[in-house]
Amino acid sequence: MTNANVEADATADRPTKEIVEFDPVGTESVTAQMATAVAEATGREVTEIAPLGEWVDCDAIETLFAAHDHDHELSVSYEFEDCDVFVSNMGRIVVTPKTGYDDV
Repeated sequence: MTNANVEADATADRPTKEIVEFDPVGTESVTAQMATAVAEATGREVTEIAPLGEWVDCDAIETLFAAHDHDHELSVSYEFEDCDVFVSNMGRIVVTPKTGYDDV
């Protein structure tokens, strides 16, 4: 997983958007990468955020992305940890925090 772009918020000195690129046909868990992207966007460790499985069906997302034809785009979006999360099978996760996370 690599950070493709982080747009800085000039007033809060925190990222306003975390864009992560990943290998959509790789062996790394898509949902683990989603949780890590949310943690990074909010300036926390992944162990400091709620378990992703309490908000979305991680097994269903893993199955959906693994079984999908990668010649056609598939995306999932949801809200988690006060962030908008967008995931595409083309290898992109975009996390947009709705609030600042100065002292979390």
